[in-house]
Amino acid sequence: MYEILYQGVDSLDVAYKGVMPKSIIEELEEAKNEAGKMQNDKSGYPVTLGPDKLKLFVKATGKKGGYRYVFVDDPTGAIFAVSANTDPNNWNFFVSARARGLLCRGYEGMKAHMLGVLTSLGAQITNSHVSRIDYAIDIAATNFELDMKNFIAPHKAKLQSYYGKDQDLDDDGNRAPPTKENDIRAVMSGGRFESVTVGKMPGRQIIFYDKRKAAKDQKTEYWFDVWKVDPNDKGTQIWRIEIRAGKVGLSNHIGKAHQRTYETVEAILATYLADSLGGIWYATNKGEVSNVSRSTVHPIWDAARRAVKTLPMQSEPPLPRAYMLELMRKEKAAMASAQAFGNLNNALVLAGFSSEEIAATFSAHARIAALRYCGELGKELHLNKLERARKKLEVFIN
Repeated sequence: MYEILYQGVDSLDVAYKGVMPKSIIEELEEAKNEAGKMQNDKSGYPVTLGPDKLKLFVKATGKKGGYRYVFVDDPTGAIFAVSANTDPNNWNFFVSARARGLLCRGYEGMKAHMLGVLTSLGAQITNSHVSRIDYAIDIAATNFELDMKNFIAPHKAKLQSYYGKDQDLDDDGNRAPPTKENDIRAVMSGGRFESVTVGKMPGRQIIFYDKRKAAKDQKTEYWFDVWKVDPNDKGTQIWRIEIRAGKVGLSNHIGKAHQRTYETVEAILATYLADSLGGIWYATNKGEVSNVSRSTVHPIWDAARRAVKTLPMQSEPPLPRAYMLELMRKEKAAMASAQAFGNLNNALVLAGFSSEEIAATFSAHARIAALRYCGELGKELHLNKLERARKKLEVFIN
């Protein structure tokens, strides 16, 4: 009844101790300034850096924690935050991998990629520790209805009923909208809960939510390829149980005597997940028993508990990188076309044409607008704009 469709690491944050060459920092500063001139364009300023000629997109903003520079390498890569500090004893790098990159590269592949980008830029890395790791379990659960009253958690655990970003950078490395630390909001649709969150980062947190709806709302429909589910099949509900381990939660589990190295975190991950799902659970009859510890564990939660007993090692990433980039290329092309013709509609309405006139002569107006645009811009400036667009989008067309 409750089938596991996917499970794996969904987010990974790693801090690195080391230093970047001064010449690279100077180039990052220049690129950051150029990015600041790009009005209404959050894609970042494209540059080629380092001895390996890496193509990067440097953002106009930094990251909280003293990281002046933020850049991404490609849509299936990671988000890199770099301090301007040149002291090799400082933790000058913070790298975040999100779901899209982990799906295309796998956990081990992403670990290698994160370090590889830094070393390709000439960074000297002497140590690393895991600051956060999220593990997701996606379950087919048709006709399941979430009720936050059925959650059983320690009294000190914070219970919230909302789903939102809790990171200061979004999946593209841009600053995410701020969230209130103690804000409690119920997000419901048609009288049903969409999510419940228990706990607080950077400790331990579990979020239980309607992943099918999230994939639709956030336009991350590549998840349907991972699940091998028809995105138009509304009869298949998919719920996610996501266990998040922040640096405090990991340190509490590992013990102060040990560092949060990859090896240590990987060694305790299965027990961390099992303990999390054991200390917090979703029940079927919480309101029917006087002692909640005797309540019956819901079958969906029991399925998640069984899933984390042995964490499967993926021999291949769930989605090929080329496939992901092709999906994104098609999406961006469709969006660009819709925006272009939508803006032309607006321009023609503002010019005073009636709806009937626009509909009857739209293709002619499009040609006239294109000729006017090219004439006003001039060939040289037009070619310059096209080259900038190509540099920004070449990862999708090569």
